[in-house]
Amino acid sequence: MANNTNEYRFLSSTRNATTAVIVQIVMGVVSFVERMVFNQCFIPDYLGFYSLFKNVISVLSVAELGLSVAIAYSLYAPLAEDNYDEVRAIINFLRKVYLTIGTIILIAGIAFTQILHFFVKTEVDISSVQLYFIIFLLSTVFEYYLSYKYILFNADQKEYITTLITNIPWIFMYILQIFISIKTQNFLLYSLCILIFDSIHCIALDIYANKKYPYLKEKKQTKLSKDSKKKILFNVKGLIISKLGGVAVNSTDSILISAIVGSSILGFYSNYQMVTKGLLGFTSILPNAITASLGNMGATESENAVSEGYRYIDMSFFLIYGLLSVVLLNIINPIIGTFFGASRRLPFSSAMIICILFYLNNNKSIFNTYKTSLGLFWYDRYRPLISGAFNVVVSIILGKIIGFDGILLGTILTYVVIDLWVEPMIIFHKGFHSSSRSYISFAMLRLFLIIALMLLTSYATSFLPEIGIFSIIMKALISLAITALVLYLLFHRNIYVKQSVKAIKRFIFKKEVL
Repeated sequence: MANNTNEYRFLSSTRNATTAVIVQIVMGVVSFVERMVFNQCFIPDYLGFYSLFKNVISVLSVAELGLSVAIAYSLYAPLAEDNYDEVRAIINFLRKVYLTIGTIILIAGIAFTQILHFFVKTEVDISSVQLYFIIFLLSTVFEYYLSYKYILFNADQKEYITTLITNIPWIFMYILQIFISIKTQNFLLYSLCILIFDSIHCIALDIYANKKYPYLKEKKQTKLSKDSKKKILFNVKGLIISKLGGVAVNSTDSILISAIVGSSILGFYSNYQMVTKGLLGFTSILPNAITASLGNMGATESENAVSEGYRYIDMSFFLIYGLLSVVLLNIINPIIGTFFGASRRLPFSSAMIICILFYLNNNKSIFNTYKTSLGLFWYDRYRPLISGAFNVVVSIILGKIIGFDGILLGTILTYVVIDLWVEPMIIFHKGFHSSSRSYISFAMLRLFLIIALMLLTSYATSFLPEIGIFSIIMKALISLAITALVLYLLFHRNIYVKQSVKAIKRFIFKKEVL
């Protein structure tokens, strides 16, 4: 029975990851072409609006309070036990709550349009900016109204389904947006595409969920059990403050850049975000694919097995993300200059800060994965609030003094001063019941190593031009070779690196991973 369970975990993680990789490649190519066209057809301010709207709506979506994460954790057990009544009760509970949350976001968003001009520095007519924001707002609200059942697929280790249903409409959306950008240069039509295709994917997801899980359509009224409700409310209490702080850390940079520096600079930064988030889309596939499997594992396996799994996954993430971060620094400006225009590049200092953030965000993904899969929300309830307050204050101060770089430096300082210490303590102390001291020291050394490799490889590739396909390829190869060699010399004897290599071999030959 245990072997069958392990095999199912592996197959689910593999299927989720494989689907995500294929879709991500297609989405990456299409969205990259769309962004190239966009940069040719629209002024940078419109890119700034797009980034600003997404982050403002993220702030408004704090009403969700992390409920979806708590619900996903509560679904693991009833799905594994085929307790259909309990699953249906949980999903019906989520539907009612999401209808309320969607309405709250709609009302708050409409109210925000009245003060939107305080957050936008642009020559574009503010009434047009308000209209664009309303369109983005409606797209988010419809998702709350229609796509709440996506959580069932993810908790059931079938994330590949939501990946396909979500991204296939978006591929067609990007193609239509390319046509609109070239033929009309009309940002209103461009924005309406997002609303239309988001609605299509929400409706398609709802229809498929009813087909895949027919018991959801049963009219039998099943109340959520007291035990399930107690667990959900317990986790939500821990997530409320966590969500508030997380929004302050992750969703305020673009808002501050727009308000302090200007929408056009935010538009330039949006191009860099597209490159890093495109790469982040690939690097986040593994943690996203294995979250449900880890949740199942945490409920059925020994604490020591979960702890050992964490250690070699963490080392694997460091090697992969560290290598990618160093290479990214050496090619991101050539990519922007070659495909989006030399005038839209940011200084080297800004590019380096962006790439350090890329490394840190990836490094944090393992914390989030394990906190989610092991249900450690309650213990993390205060850290994000402190981080969020610290980030906003420091980013505003440094933004006023340094400008764009200062705002992003505030986020880096937040991670180094607070998150890097507190999150490992939660994982190790509450999840594994062991000390986190050696891990934190090792994580700090790894961060300094990556920064040193960034500087070393940048110097080694400085003789190459900043624009051109040849320059991108050569900078990538040189920085890849130097970084891989240094990492190999330093870590090839590490026991968890050896375990990671074994895990890759098991993955290739279709054997058990977790």
